[in-house]
Amino acid sequence: MKTVSELFSRTPVDDIVEEQLYEAQRKLIEHEAAAEHHASLTEMYRRRVHRLSTEEVRGDTSAIDLKTGKRIRF
Repeated sequence: MKTVSELFSRTPVDDIVEEQLYEAQRKLIEHEAAAEHHASLTEMYRRRVHRLSTEEVRGDTSAIDLKTGKRIRF
């Protein structure tokens, strides 16, 4: 349990800087992961746009099997 003087004492500058550095590093990792995710989505949509713009227009429906990568026609 903290004493009254400990409750009202100032936090050492080194502790504040250390906490801010930790938070900055944590946010950096978080945003790098988000950037990697968005880069992957960008590439996926780029390939989709290319594929859809070069495919023949057909009346049937197709999908891609996620396990094999092969096109399935319905």
